[in-house]
Amino acid sequence: MEKFMLKAHELQAQGFTQKQIAEQLGKTDRTIRTWLKQMPRKRKTPVRKSLLDEYKPFVEALVRENPEINGANIFKKLKKMGFKGQSSIVREFITKIRKEEAQKATIRFETEPARQAQVDWIEFGRQYVNGRIQKLYAFVMVMGFSRMPFVSFTTSMNSATLLNCHIKAVRFFGGIPEEILYDNMKTAWVYDGEHWQTNHQLARFAYHYGFIPKRCKIHRPETKGKVERFNKYFENSFFVDYDNRNLNLPQLNEDALAWIKTIAENKLSQFNQSRNERFNLEKQYLKKIPSSDFDVRDSIPLIVNRESCITYRTNKYSVPPVFIGKTITGKPFLDVEKLELFDADGVSIRIIYCAPAGSRKSFISVEDQEAILKAWEKGLKRDAFKRQSKKSLKFSNPDYVAIRNPVFYEQFLAGGL
Repeated sequence: MEKFMLKAHELQAQGFTQKQIAEQLGKTDRTIRTWLKQMPRKRKTPVRKSLLDEYKPFVEALVRENPEINGANIFKKLKKMGFKGQSSIVREFITKIRKEEAQKATIRFETEPARQAQVDWIEFGRQYVNGRIQKLYAFVMVMGFSRMPFVSFTTSMNSATLLNCHIKAVRFFGGIPEEILYDNMKTAWVYDGEHWQTNHQLARFAYHYGFIPKRCKIHRPETKGKVERFNKYFENSFFVDYDNRNLNLPQLNEDALAWIKTIAENKLSQFNQSRNERFNLEKQYLKKIPSSDFDVRDSIPLIVNRESCITYRTNKYSVPPVFIGKTITGKPFLDVEKLELFDADGVSIRIIYCAPAGSRKSFISVEDQEAILKAWEKGLKRDAFKRQSKKSLKFSNPDYVAIRNPVFYEQFLAGGL
């Protein structure tokens, strides 16, 4: 009967009347009317089992958490778990989940080219870096339109490091976006009890480079989801091969940039374009980088002792004796072990190469040594003169004969000799 019912529906769809269908099928009009009022049952399609079935919840959880996760890494994990199938069925399932996520992403906050970049830190815990155990971080900036990323590994997240990484990022991109989005990191925002205010140093930096600092709004479409998704992708696809290894920071950064060049050619599932294709459009609208860099270095007050030396990270370095007893300013470079010294007027005195912290060594330059000896001699003569003046002694020493001259006397007391 079901066969006749299906045929009746087919004939009706072709335009036959109820009477004509009854004649063709040899049934009464009443029977045909009853059949046409009923929906035919759908044929059951046999469900084929897949080798991936028992692993699908695991794969789906990984992809939904991070749609850009590396499929090859997922396949490796499945093989370790006992999966016997081919990589092709894994790729097909990942693609299906990514398309579903891409459809959901239509509600995500999208930006036009060069409108916004998003910044974040990744923390990798304590790692063996540059010969010793220390905390490792990665600064990440992602362009909102193209998803083009920049990564720089560091061993600090302080303000100077943050801003220095910004300079590296805008050089990498070749320009500056209209605004940069941050979370509530202290080096970006300060809460005064009522309002969030831009960190003073970041505000000055942003003014110099001509962008607007923006604070992301939690649980809103304008969050920094683009950089956060990239962070997960970066950890799972790049750093997983470096974790708990003996790391060299400069080499690690070179490897990261080389990896970025590789992934920039891959198609983004939600756009069917690569990062490079989208960035080639975006970079045309970026602002020009200023001709001079903003000085992001920290300012450290340093007192010049009686030996005409300053102490920095347990090591002593000589300066011209004219600064004895005064406070000068030191600004450490971020990428090299050097320290620039400035006088009270902000004029650069010199740049010194720094010994490793904790060495407890002294470094006296030849020119400073000669000047310091002369200053000591003058100081000894000055002290001797003062002592003799107090005792009202006669100046029998030939070295002090000239002191009888009043003009010479004033210069002597003023320290001009």
